[in-house]
Amino acid sequence: MANVVSARRLSRGGKLLRRLAMSMPVRRLVVVLGLAGLIVAGCEKPAQTPKNVHTRTIEPPASSRAGQGQSERREAVDDQDAGNSREVPAASLPKTEISPHLVVERQYRPSDSRPRHNDERLAHAGIRCFESKRLRLYTDVAPQLAEPLPGLIDRAYDAWEAYFGPLPPDREKRDFQMTGYVMVDWQAFQELGLIPPDLPAFSAGRHRGAEFWIYDQKDDYYRRHLLIHEATHCFMTIIPNVMASLPWYMEGMAELFGTHAADDEGHVQFRVMPDDPKKFAGFGRIRMIQEDVRAGRLLDLADIFQIASNDFPKMHPYAWSWALCKFLDGHPRYRQRFRRIQHEVSAQEPQADFDRLFAADWLDLRDEWLLFAANLCWGYDIERTVIDFAAGHELNAGSPGGIVDIAADRGWQSSGMLVEAGRRYSIHAEGRFKLAEVPRPWESEPQGVSIRYVGGRPLGMLLATIRNSTAEADRGACSMLATIAVGRGCELTPAATGTLYFRLNDAPNELADNSGAVRVVVAAGD
Repeated sequence: MANVVSARRLSRGGKLLRRLAMSMPVRRLVVVLGLAGLIVAGCEKPAQTPKNVHTRTIEPPASSRAGQGQSERREAVDDQDAGNSREVPAASLPKTEISPHLVVERQYRPSDSRPRHNDERLAHAGIRCFESKRLRLYTDVAPQLAEPLPGLIDRAYDAWEAYFGPLPPDREKRDFQMTGYVMVDWQAFQELGLIPPDLPAFSAGRHRGAEFWIYDQKDDYYRRHLLIHEATHCFMTIIPNVMASLPWYMEGMAELFGTHAADDEGHVQFRVMPDDPKKFAGFGRIRMIQEDVRAGRLLDLADIFQIASNDFPKMHPYAWSWALCKFLDGHPRYRQRFRRIQHEVSAQEPQADFDRLFAADWLDLRDEWLLFAANLCWGYDIERTVIDFAAGHELNAGSPGGIVDIAADRGWQSSGMLVEAGRRYSIHAEGRFKLAEVPRPWESEPQGVSIRYVGGRPLGMLLATIRNSTAEADRGACSMLATIAVGRGCELTPAATGTLYFRLNDAPNELADNSGAVRVVVAAGD
């Protein structure tokens, strides 16, 4: 390329741009201006980017390049839709002037380099091909089991796009498609060259670029779960972001999308909370966490953040990664921040960036996470167990005391009262509420009903806990894990100063059919 561009050529370019400016919508004009700037500028030093325009270099991670070829580096406007092929929104530009220095280039995903197979030859060996828009599936499982699987991945692809945004196009303008292998007789796949000789060993599934391999499973649900899990990896590793540097996030999100439910009409929901061991046969994540909690291995956030990639041959890290992603994605206070972390996290300090995103309410997040994990069960109702961490106020001795109504269909609820260490308090509760509607209404009072127990205490019993508000609470375990049986009433002398919380005892997956409340009166002694 020549080092000097003639004045005549520049003049022509200026006339052309002025003519385009008069005839084009602003949104399309921005892209043309950026591309024209590259043509006219030649190899001269580019003008400085305006301060209000942010650019960054985006390159697909190594894992995707290995499976679908190299991709050139591209400059792209850094907005909330990182990962899309996009133009600059017209609303973000000055109304009367378009910066001539704005550079916008289209991003591309790696070209499709998947191997092509002789389908007729494979069919003679008992390995059939089932294909949809997003998946070419090779498998030796029964046809009636295999045939619906590609369509399931098509629906999952729509869910990924809705969540992460669309993938960039490839240069050939082809639809993105993966190749998957579901194997009963894995040795037959190996002998036919369908398993790369350098593919690392795996216990259930493995992905590489736009290909994935899974061993067949005895449970229909779990076969689909693994299929979606590995396909999610194929999609996520092509998104131009740096989330691969957070192993718990990558595996947790694959598990999160893998948890799915279908109705009788074929509609599929992804990212659901599993509610029935029979419907989610093979999904052992909840059981694994319950086992760890019973064994005293309740993982704090910092413990999960330290999970490394080489920890994942073990199944329990999958369970904890899924649980954290499910909690953050399902919690109304945290979900919006969680869903944009792919735009907020840098390659240099991914975990530190994640921490900063939640810094304003980190202690609330930590305590609520530990309460969620310690009580995790099938069908856990995240929405109804959300805690409003309202700080309490001191109660004066001799005053009428504090009064609060505690709803039966919620988890822990702040009393708005601060209790002090070593001081005596009396608590009294009264009222009637329902714990179920079917097969008939089941009523209770604050002492609970002893025909059934939850967590070792009567169903419906009024419980209390104290959220430690001293400096030690920032460094210690969640004080709200310790509960106090109140019933109709009790005398309380706290060991630590903090806000008093109440709830009516019920399982976190059975709150939706509760109704009513009890009134609690708290009085301070001398």
